[in-house]
Amino acid sequence: MLTLEPDLVGLQEWYPRRWRILGRTGRVRFSPGARLRLPGNAAPYLWNAPVLGGCVVGARADRFEPISSRVRLLSRPGLSDRVAHRRTMEPGRIATVSVYRDLLSDRTVSLVNFHLVSGIQARGSYRQDRPALVERHQHEVLVLRTIVEEQLALGHVVHATGDSNFDGLRLPGLTSAWEGRDHHPGTLGSLRKVDDVHGPGPAEVVTLVTTGSDHRAIVVRRPDPVSP
Repeated sequence: MLTLEPDLVGLQEWYPRRWRILGRTGRVRFSPGARLRLPGNAAPYLWNAPVLGGCVVGARADRFEPISSRVRLLSRPGLSDRVAHRRTMEPGRIATVSVYRDLLSDRTVSLVNFHLVSGIQARGSYRQDRPALVERHQHEVLVLRTIVEEQLALGHVVHATGDSNFDGLRLPGLTSAWEGRDHHPGTLGSLRKVDDVHGPGPAEVVTLVTTGSDHRAIVVRRPDPVSP
């Protein structure tokens, strides 16, 4: 994916065991508040790895100056009905929110990276047999939309990247990369478009990249000069 040289990057499920891989392509910092750093070269990416949640964000070091990075809680750990006739524990979910100064335009750019709870959709709709899990997902979406609204209100150019585990998720104020691409191949299976890059206006080019994950990575180019 990085061979396409995206300006901004959002990764999901990048837990501590994978952090050292990030050091091969740039500098790594941990959040919130951790002072530890992994050895890394000076270019090309600045990585921010939250201690919890696995939602790592990255930005090109020659393009962006980091201003702030923090995690926002989307849901707390709690019981769910993922397994029929048995309650199971779901981990909490977070979003990573990083703000940068664009050195080319002197604008501020906010990157919101998220990974929502899975197992809540079947045949294009919420599953009726998992009401607790669906309620959890709906709550996470509500908080995510609030975060995006707050970042827009602060005057940032906002991009929201992530795995919603829901084909068709939309974030008010931003445009899904899948708008106008109903028949485009998806990131999960043949057509399911659960991974997205929401941003300022329609996507110009959408490229899928096969990785070791069961999800394809999505790389998006927008006419706006700041494109993840």
